[in-house]
Amino acid sequence: MMSASEAFASFFLQSATASYPFPRKNFTPLYSKYLFEATKNAYNGSMKGRVLVIGGTGHIGSYLVPRLVSSGYQVFVYARGTTQPYPSSPLWKRVTLISGNREEDERKGILQEHIRAVKPDAIVDLVAFEPESAQALLEVLRGSDVHLLVCTTAWVYGKTRIIPTPEDAPRFPENDYARKKVEIEDILFAASKKGELKLTVIRPTHITGPGKTFVTPFGDHNPQTLQKILNGEEVILLDGGFSTLHHVHPQDVAELFFAALENPRASVGEAFNCGARYAMTFFGLGEFIATSFGKPFRFRSMPLEEYTERFGYPEEAALHVRQGCCVLMQKAWELLGFVPRYTPEGAVLEAMYDLIARGILEVK
Repeated sequence: MMSASEAFASFFLQSATASYPFPRKNFTPLYSKYLFEATKNAYNGSMKGRVLVIGGTGHIGSYLVPRLVSSGYQVFVYARGTTQPYPSSPLWKRVTLISGNREEDERKGILQEHIRAVKPDAIVDLVAFEPESAQALLEVLRGSDVHLLVCTTAWVYGKTRIIPTPEDAPRFPENDYARKKVEIEDILFAASKKGELKLTVIRPTHITGPGKTFVTPFGDHNPQTLQKILNGEEVILLDGGFSTLHHVHPQDVAELFFAALENPRASVGEAFNCGARYAMTFFGLGEFIATSFGKPFRFRSMPLEEYTERFGYPEEAALHVRQGCCVLMQKAWELLGFVPRYTPEGAVLEAMYDLIARGILEVK
């Protein structure tokens, strides 16, 4: 029997889905139900292997770590210790936590010593932001049998040239964050091609789910745009709102990491996109949110140049709108049998429900 909170969440999602003019099949499971299933099916046999998750208490790790534990892995998490898993799970009691500052620990060789002490069969790096981090991992992993799985980003592709974008598309990163991710990929893939490293790279799109804000119809993470939509007020859509964005639920990102870990013969030496089942336009996202909450979608189209002249340059929104994002998920299905559970609408609704529950958004 569902709890009261689960029942209300289920009603919320079903009602929102029914109000949308283009309903999708198999809309979305609840994240609370997913974690309940992971806990209920917790593995109690012999351990399958030792996994070190670097940055394991964030958006992806909150789902991946319980998944690993419930499947029989002995899990170690290296993190600052300032972020609590969201949502949480009783399975975290089975996890060994190692706290530290990555930048300092890499420079002093402490993280490398942690890796040697843990003796992992696999490392999942969810917070690789600097090329120096890739070099530090290579220092300790070169020539070993450890499977390294690294999270980069779909932003490595830069402006969308192919829709949907495959993994072998040219990479033209347009900001420092993406350029560093490309450097990380290049460093690690160079070692992988020489047979020095067992590597898998995952490139998530716009991560969207409970615990934080998400890319809005305007193109940034400011929840004020979402509140205006809930109020039935007008919002601005840059360039008409017809660029694409590709939300993905962190549970699906976690599941792709898990599938790659479980299938090293198919995943080693490969990069995989990770998005929801399909992408949406900024206009489509705004219309969906408004309609889901019984509001008319009021918007005004404005060219980016006009907006910049009137209000200043919206850097984050401009990057999202002028780059676009729509990745191909065929490779993950063909090699790993992975199919995202979430539609973008499902991921967005769970994020909206969470923002409302935490008082960041208000339904009037």
